[in-house]
Amino acid sequence: MKTYYLPLLSIFLLSHSQILAQDSSNKDNTFDMSLQIRPRTEYRNGAYTPLNQGEQNAFLTHNRTRLSMNYSNKDLLKVKFSVQNINIWGQANQVQTVDPTGGMSIYEAYADLKLSENLRTRVGRQMIALDDDRIFGSLDWHPAGRSHDALAVEWNKNNTSVITYAAFNQNYKNNNLNVNNPIGQFFTPTDAQPYQHLQLIHFKHQLSKTSYFSILLNNLGYRNDLLPDAKTHNLQTLGMNYFGKKNAWNGHFSSYYQMGKNAQGTKKSAYLLSGSLGYQVAKPLNISIGADYLSGDDTNKTDNISNSFDPLYGTHHKFYGFMDYFYVGNAHKNVGLLDTHVKLSAKVSPSLNLGLNTHLFYSGANIYNNDKKLSSYLGNEWDFTFGYNVMPNVSIVGGYSFFLNTESLRYLKNKSTANPYQDWFWVSLNVNPQILKTKF
Repeated sequence: MKTYYLPLLSIFLLSHSQILAQDSSNKDNTFDMSLQIRPRTEYRNGAYTPLNQGEQNAFLTHNRTRLSMNYSNKDLLKVKFSVQNINIWGQANQVQTVDPTGGMSIYEAYADLKLSENLRTRVGRQMIALDDDRIFGSLDWHPAGRSHDALAVEWNKNNTSVITYAAFNQNYKNNNLNVNNPIGQFFTPTDAQPYQHLQLIHFKHQLSKTSYFSILLNNLGYRNDLLPDAKTHNLQTLGMNYFGKKNAWNGHFSSYYQMGKNAQGTKKSAYLLSGSLGYQVAKPLNISIGADYLSGDDTNKTDNISNSFDPLYGTHHKFYGFMDYFYVGNAHKNVGLLDTHVKLSAKVSPSLNLGLNTHLFYSGANIYNNDKKLSSYLGNEWDFTFGYNVMPNVSIVGGYSFFLNTESLRYLKNKSTANPYQDWFWVSLNVNPQILKTKF
């Protein structure tokens, strides 16, 4: 999408909506537009992976600029269109003849139709965010977020909802083809969705206003037609969750099992267990303790079954430490993870929130360096965060984290000369106003 289309589109929508709004006889239609500008500055001295001696830290600012538009006609039709630009400061020339950041991209573009009193369908590019974002999440922490090209059908009645998703993807561009001249079925995950097809069912039942349980059934079909003798490998993930709150207490428990084959065609038998218990000590102060276990493979494993659980497309930054050492596009030799954590949060004032999370990390399987068995203890992480509301629609958030790593972690990350102390600092401004809302 050409960058100069955006202001032209905005001007047209503003003028058109004002004309329509003059007729007050029929106000079944609503339209709103919101804008988000979210720069984030980071000092990375061992974020994502430890730095070896001699490796330089990174200091950068990246930015999300997102424009979102929503239209609805009563409850019959809803349309969302969201475009964004993601860039790192300095990558674009002062005089831009060509935008090296990739220009504007479509984050969401879908139509939501009411089929009956209890049934809706949504088709197009959309987020898939379920439960606590552990397996499917919006990934809002990342500047680009995450979205899927899918068809959704949702049924709601009383306290029960069932939503299904289906997707079938092609990637003709990697075979020098395009939408106008497709030949056969061709898919590769290179610069595309990671799966060829998806089927998902999510069942949710509200037990009370503050508690519910859910069941997830998911199949993913992986394929890469760039490989000789390409085959489709199907991976199934089955899970259940409980989330509840009563008085000052809250808690959750989740369990998932994976079977089938992963993208490489290896048989899979893996599981995830997660639980936490929280208590509101005082009105501004909350504390929780919990643990997450993701099964893994011994590093000297020789059989042809993978026991390494894949948390798929969740918001992993939310769970396994803010420095993103695990399950955020960086490998740790598939040994799984045991993460025990304590989390504190305090609302110091109506405008200021503070948080402190601490994690103790262990491998979920045995670690061997040649014939030497290493400790399962990987290290501990401390995450300090703050959030401050400057004014309506404007906030500042930030934090400081440090990771005390061990020989075992350095081996898993192939960082043998890394300093045991690694740290990371970040601060972000979030400007997110609604710039237009009208009925016509």
